[in-house]
Amino acid sequence: MSSGRRQSTNPFVWLLVTCARGLALFFASYSLLSLVAAALGNTYNQNVWWIDLSFMPFALRLILQFALIVSLYAFAIRIPRGLVLRIVEAVPSALFALFAFQNMGGVYGAALQGDIKLGFPLPFSLFIAIGFVLLAAAILFGASLVRRANRPSRLATAVAVALTVCVVGVLFPLGQMLCFGTTEYINKTDAAVVLGAHVFPNGTPSLTLQDRLDKAIELYEQGRTQVLIMSGGIDSDGTNEAWAMYDYAVAHGVAEEDILVDEHGDNTQESAANTVEMIKSAGFESVSTISNFYHLARVKMLYLAEGLDVSTVPADDPKAGLPAPFTLFREIPGWWYYWFTNLA
Repeated sequence: MSSGRRQSTNPFVWLLVTCARGLALFFASYSLLSLVAAALGNTYNQNVWWIDLSFMPFALRLILQFALIVSLYAFAIRIPRGLVLRIVEAVPSALFALFAFQNMGGVYGAALQGDIKLGFPLPFSLFIAIGFVLLAAAILFGASLVRRANRPSRLATAVAVALTVCVVGVLFPLGQMLCFGTTEYINKTDAAVVLGAHVFPNGTPSLTLQDRLDKAIELYEQGRTQVLIMSGGIDSDGTNEAWAMYDYAVAHGVAEEDILVDEHGDNTQESAANTVEMIKSAGFESVSTISNFYHLARVKMLYLAEGLDVSTVPADDPKAGLPAPFTLFREIPGWWYYWFTNLA
């Protein structure tokens, strides 16, 4: 065999590098849209959803994000070949991997101090860090791994990149539900918002809603909150969720004067808007929200969009058990819908 013959690209290696390019396209686009949202005066920092850079000066934060966006888009479009260019493009991803590992350390530090209780052992920032490590490695070594000879067509590459973006688009909010949504913030608040769910015609809360109410009553009894805000809408049979929640809480020992009722919370967005008005009118300074874990990432986003940073508390699920796959995956398009809606 001639020593000068080119080796063909291993299909698995090609797929790995191509998936990295899809991941680069996703991260670059997500970060770019976040910067656009900030320029439009968005009321919440959407970059916190994947990496927290609040520890550094604002100007430096913008410069690093811009450098990351440019380098990731460049890699998504074309694998760099020159050594200097590969190093330059890989540096931003390596830096952001370090930032994500730092975020992970902060999460575990807060857990050790008792500020939070982790429901899932691995923080979301760990997966972000792994993603950036993969990107840095793919940028540095991709050109030498993916040979020009005998590699798949540009169409196959484009399809693989697009599919990777779609898969990451599903895993991104799903990871937040499992990691962030299951994390309980252990702090005292002036009030706790309980988000409604289905109530039966006889006024009995569904098992899912009972889980949320029982958690709220637990916080109230422990002195972790002083007031409960019940937010719900009107079910199709005319049952008022919020007042059914009120009756349940009173029957379980919560004082009537310690309950506020929002009976116009027909969906999560309206609940956030309505209760923020109530919170401001009452002068509450600290607020927690209670719902099921798969719901809390979207809840946090919507309250931030209303200008209020809330502490999230997942309901225990001994009655309802694990959510059906449909319930869990239904949150994914919902999360993205509200994320894009709140861009402007």
